[in-house]
Amino acid sequence: MYIHYFDVDWSETLQMAIPKAVLGNYRYGGEDFSGMAITPVVFITNRTFDMMNENDCAALAGKITAKIKQVNAGIHRSDSLQSVSELQIDCDWTASTKQKYFTFLRAFKKANPGITLSATIRLYPYKYFEKMGVPPVDRGILMCYNLGKIATAATQNAVFDLQELQQYLNGKKYPLPLDLVFPLFGWYAWFRDNQFKNIVYNDRYLITDSSIFNREQENRYRFYRDTVIGDNYFREGDVLRMEFPDTRELATAIDLMTRKIPDYHRFAFYYWNFPSITTYESVIQETFDHR
Repeated sequence: MYIHYFDVDWSETLQMAIPKAVLGNYRYGGEDFSGMAITPVVFITNRTFDMMNENDCAALAGKITAKIKQVNAGIHRSDSLQSVSELQIDCDWTASTKQKYFTFLRAFKKANPGITLSATIRLYPYKYFEKMGVPPVDRGILMCYNLGKIATAATQNAVFDLQELQQYLNGKKYPLPLDLVFPLFGWYAWFRDNQFKNIVYNDRYLITDSSIFNREQENRYRFYRDTVIGDNYFREGDVLRMEFPDTRELATAIDLMTRKIPDYHRFAFYYWNFPSITTYESVIQETFDHR
């Protein structure tokens, strides 16, 4: 299980990187993950590296290591990382922040000797690794989702689109061992007058209420009366673009990517959610039956 321990973001007030969205405030029933192999994951915003000084990268690596141990103690009853064989850093780095990000990764690896270090790789830096650089880690995990521009009205599906995925496959071998991860999640992109307003997190059955929606296209639904759903107030004429992976496209993409990267070590799905697992159960079963 890859478990999201916390985020790291830049605080304008404190002028430093701080932890956010910490798992369970360090209190988590160890029995929930009993017997499971766990890889702690820490997401670091790109603006953290944009704002911080490169000389502070080693200090940040030490602080993140200490925070991981603190959260880990709530799961394993010990702040030791002996139970952890891999640590993963998740960051959408850019060409302008890669030097500081890579400096941080080297310091983080030095602070955690003997533990495999992996990093998430988006499809853009995967395709353009000469420009974007290759993270100094042991393995990368290639994220085969979040392919389109969500704020663009013409986008078909920002979460997963097989045609978009194929455009990132240029025949070059990435100079780092890679694992593969595919999406089991989705959301709705909310538009008003063709302007993006927000992401609406809800299950795929939201749009089945015909008293609220009029289906205009395969994955676009227009409100024909003012409606309140959760904390969101929708006006007549607002549009929700449904963005869940198509089961057949997902299966095709899995076959494509495992042939493209046949030496992958792990195969993963994001994220662990029972309704989604039920929806894509046949794809999951078929994937692991053939691996």
